[in-house]
Amino acid sequence: MKRVDHGLDAVPKGFSDKELERLSVSSLHEHGWSPWAAWESENSSFGKTFRKWACYPFVLPLCISSDHGVHWESRCWPNEVKNKYRAFFTWHKKKSELMREHGKKSYHVPHPWVFYRRKYLSSTPVNRQGTLVFYAHSNSTTTPVYENLDNYINALKSLPEKFQPVVICLSFHDIQKGLHKELRKYGIPLVTAGTTASQKFVDRFYSLVYKFRFASSPNVGSHTFYIIEAGVPFFLFGPCPEYHIKGSAAVKDGKQDLKDYGDEDDILKLTKFKELLSSPQDEVTPEQYALVSEYLGMNSEMTRLKASLILWRELFLHADEVAKAYAKQALRAASKVKSLIFPRTR
Repeated sequence: MKRVDHGLDAVPKGFSDKELERLSVSSLHEHGWSPWAAWESENSSFGKTFRKWACYPFVLPLCISSDHGVHWESRCWPNEVKNKYRAFFTWHKKKSELMREHGKKSYHVPHPWVFYRRKYLSSTPVNRQGTLVFYAHSNSTTTPVYENLDNYINALKSLPEKFQPVVICLSFHDIQKGLHKELRKYGIPLVTAGTTASQKFVDRFYSLVYKFRFASSPNVGSHTFYIIEAGVPFFLFGPCPEYHIKGSAAVKDGKQDLKDYGDEDDILKLTKFKELLSSPQDEVTPEQYALVSEYLGMNSEMTRLKASLILWRELFLHADEVAKAYAKQALRAASKVKSLIFPRTR
């Protein structure tokens, strides 16, 4: 199959507010052709890349749950344990073993983005420049609080010439909250990979990353692992903001406590990883790549054929539910078409 080449030969000048907002809104046609059985296994283009990896039809639902990002922690979250689907895919080997203790048919699998990037996207361009900075993002229950945002932004602007220009990448969560408008005063270009509800998210993410010589953020997130695996040097820079939590069903309100996420071994491993990222490198180091490979499940023994057989088996086990999901999706689509043809008038 022809590999996608996104024509990446220049650092983006940034997106307008209108473009940032457009990409951050979930649209039905970008969800994919199949109903979403579990949001975790579809989120962040996982549905698209799982199907490519397992040679599974794009029109059929994935009757499994999975990790919803790349996590340093091994905690089994309530939404995962209580999920009605018995099959669970994870790239965290330790977590895979723990999920079995919760009664799940858990499988240690390689992260599907790795296969997709290598198979369908062009190689990382040689001539790149600048630094893509991932702003510590919020979600519906967690908010990062910077001790001094002005100092952090000024420090980014003061990075040595080889790291310039600096461009900030924002999460759709923060764009929906209007953060992009607050950051305009700093004069740094803003971009986004858009909403994670889009099956185009993976392509948009790499299209941005491939433009830059370096990437950075004040914290470790899923982006960290994707970037390093793609061969783009990543470094931690700036004080990590405090994360304030409110309204989560999984962790207590207040300041984030790492012990709520992983055990001592998980935290120790995260600390080691942060040390490897503490200073900028011109290339991804073997030590960085080895640890990232482990987090991404690249040492998994799961084959594409076996994964495909698991997906087909789970589909047949949920046949009645699948039929209802298609009917529900058809009704939603019909309602959407009707609203476009016959818009409501006041």
